[in-house]
Amino acid sequence: MVNIYYLKLDDFTFDNSYEKLLSDVRKEKLKKITNEDFKKQSLACELVLQYGFKEYGFDIPKQYSYLPGGKPVCDDAYFSISHTVGAVIVAISNNPVGVDLENKRVIEPSVARKVLTTDELAFYKNHETNEYLLDSFVRKESFFKMTGEGIGLNLTKESVDDILNTSKQVALCFDNYLSIITTKQKDLYDVTKVNVKDLKEMALEVKDE
Repeated sequence: MVNIYYLKLDDFTFDNSYEKLLSDVRKEKLKKITNEDFKKQSLACELVLQYGFKEYGFDIPKQYSYLPGGKPVCDDAYFSISHTVGAVIVAISNNPVGVDLENKRVIEPSVARKVLTTDELAFYKNHETNEYLLDSFVRKESFFKMTGEGIGLNLTKESVDDILNTSKQVALCFDNYLSIITTKQKDLYDVTKVNVKDLKEMALEVKDE
């Protein structure tokens, strides 16, 4: 089972009541972030992740760490995190999982050479569809998050066809966002749209313990 948690950031603001929900590794990351929008996304990711951990049955805050390639890992579960302007998403599973989330935005054509294989690039040049480039980008980011190779990897090393032959991907559309969930094999999916009220209630529960 893959448990997916999604939050739009329209009404999200961070306050001190959330402090007890932050893992040690997230606290250290936040010290290095100077961009306020990026910090907001990072904080929201942590809270949604801890919300998912709580739903999964773990004590909160659950601690975790990062591998050299940037993949977050913990005991007892696999998980993946993604954020973009205005929204965050988390996937938690008992099997390897990767998730990526992007605005349905226009991607500069110059990015294609960093994302597409030679054959994919030829197709893109003939059709020049932004949807194809965006879909390919999100699928590859999600796949390499699952494998643990990291999002800094050269995305042209695998075609989408090769990825689909070696893994299972599911596309989800939230509002104006595209998300791809990657697993090694077919699985069941449960999607929860989290809201700020849910996070505040969790903060109160942890505070009272």
